[in-house]
Parts: sequence; structure tokens; C-alpha cells
Amino acid sequence: MVEQSPEPMLEDVRIVFREAIRLCADWKLGGFERALSFRGLQQVSLSGVCDLVLSYRNEPLPGEVHDELWNLMIGRLTLKEELAEDPTYATGARCLDKLIQDQRADVRRREEWHREAEKGAE
Repeated sequence: MVEQSPEPMLEDVRIVFREAIRLCADWKLGGFERALSFRGLQQVSLSGVCDLVLSYRNEPLPGEVHDELWNLMIGRLTLKEELAEDPTYATGARCLDKLIQDQRADVRRREEWHREAEKGAE
């Protein structure tokens, strides 16, 4: 578990979290998983952004960020229930990380399926 700072979340962290939601949405539509630029030259993974958010004091999600995340959770009733009960950055980060982990697993399964299909075609 990430140690939480008593400090309020910095604006650049809020911005990179929203960008992570957007990149995850693009990735689900067939794009590639991409890292984000953060504080200059640092490249942070989508999961790394979630960890970063969890390191700050928990705060309510702004409505538009909540809605973007909500729309990303199509068919994910459990995650939607969790976010509805606690619409905060911490819950949003945990939900987004779950979506990211599931998307990574889906990508691995598809890659494995394609490798098996190629072997069978030989």
C-alpha cells in the first residue's frame, strides 16, 4: 500500500490522472498502452499514475472526471458501485487501476491467441 501524504493533491497530479483516464479509453478502443509525461521528462505508466494519486490525501473527484471514468467502466457494475459509494480520487484510482490490469490481461490473451493461431497455420 502506498503511504498517503497529508498534503492536498497538486494540480499537475489531477491533470495527469485525467489524462490517464483518456489514454486508457483510447487503449481500450484498440490503441496501445502509453506512458505519460509528468513533471518534465519523467514517463509514468498508467498504473503509476494511479499509485501517484493514492499517495496524496483523498479528495472528491470533480464531476467531469467522475463522468469520464464512469463512462470507461461499461459493463463493470462492481466498479461503478464502488465509485458511486465513494466518488473520490482514491476510489477512482483503484477503479482505473483495475481497468488497466484487466486490459493488460486482455492484451496478453489476444497476443497468445494470435501466436497459437499462427502456429496452427504453419
